[in-house]
Amino acid sequence: MHVAILKGEKIGTIEKSLQNKFQADSTTVSNVYHDLKGKHSAIKELKKTQTKELKSNISSLKKSIATQQKRCQQSLARQQSTHKHRFIIHQKKRRLAIKQQKLEKLENKQISLCFGTKKLFLAQYHLELLGYAHHQQWLTDWQSARTSSFQMVGAKTYAGGNQLCRLDTEGNLTITVPPCLVKDYGGKVTVSDIRFRYGQEFIDIALSPTKHKRGKSYRNGTEKAVSHRFVRKDNQWYLHTHVELPDIPWISHRKNGAIGIDFNADNIAWAYCDGEGNLKDRGQININLENKTSGQATHILSLAIARILEKATEYECPIVIEKLDFSSKKARLREHGKRYAKMLSQFAYSKFSELVHSKASLAAIQVIEVNPAYSSLIGMVKFMSLYGLNSGTAASLVLARRGLRLSELCCEFVTPWCSQWIVPSTYGLIGRVSQNC
Repeated sequence: MHVAILKGEKIGTIEKSLQNKFQADSTTVSNVYHDLKGKHSAIKELKKTQTKELKSNISSLKKSIATQQKRCQQSLARQQSTHKHRFIIHQKKRRLAIKQQKLEKLENKQISLCFGTKKLFLAQYHLELLGYAHHQQWLTDWQSARTSSFQMVGAKTYAGGNQLCRLDTEGNLTITVPPCLVKDYGGKVTVSDIRFRYGQEFIDIALSPTKHKRGKSYRNGTEKAVSHRFVRKDNQWYLHTHVELPDIPWISHRKNGAIGIDFNADNIAWAYCDGEGNLKDRGQININLENKTSGQATHILSLAIARILEKATEYECPIVIEKLDFSSKKARLREHGKRYAKMLSQFAYSKFSELVHSKASLAAIQVIEVNPAYSSLIGMVKFMSLYGLNSGTAASLVLARRGLRLSELCCEFVTPWCSQWIVPSTYGLIGRVSQNC
């Protein structure tokens, strides 16, 4: 099927050929087809990300080479040794050639997919080194890995939200076995007492009985489609159930104000202002993400976000965060020194933004993203001394006001020493602070 999709064959043609070859029903073939299309889409998105990173690396290397060549010329003019500069230039040119070759290969490469992982496939050439007694032992692991997961796509026009895998509110799961496997497992496989630790309430909502019109008649179905993915790990099967979240009306509104969040490497500062933009509450949560695993960092950020969401629920106001993207900067870490690379690597803003959106959606709190340009500068000039804030809470107040679409005009207390600073308004208009403001 993978090759057929790459050739551009339609689902109808693929279904007919596979039904005759494997005695599989059309729904099973359709499930495999959509699962495979999802893998193809993921590979395409990954390819875009890798291409972007390589282009950023190449651009950074070219700038670094130009800088080193300039330093080399300066050393020559001073009649100093240029050995170090020439060595750096050589190594960076070598690295540049490798990156350009990878980019060219990536742009011309067709979608490739190895079922069972490429690592395990290559293990057959190093059996003794990896602890395999013979090739048949590796082949058993290889076949097991290739059949370690499968998906059943849901449809809300069927009972249980799925045609072949039906889950009810009592926790009973009934799986219809494909015709080619009936001899081994029978017509149906039933599992009982299935409950999910997280998200069970959304699954119950999705399984609510609903009638759907189909032609001139009505069919009993569910509120939402319910898709299931089965994954085998350590000789046990795990069930992953996916449903579309119901539309939850926001409990937050701009008229109640907003909470701005300024995320820094060692703390999360927040400030709450009312609908008029006046500061009413503030705080700062210290965090330490240095030398933490991905799971530990996620836990630390989750606890901090939960505390801020409690405030947002109390005030019934939206949350305002910065709209940032560090992917291009992180792709150039190698050319900016160890200290900068360490700071930016630990700055898990993408994870922070993802957690804020996820948790706020469940709490029915709206999240507003704004351009953070000059927020720290405006906060320092306008609000730091006015309210006695630190730089983080002052910047978060600016973000909160920006989320309410309030402009930042120059105040009377701004002193002449900042006359050359350029302060942008909320709407992108740039003005110079005058000495007579």
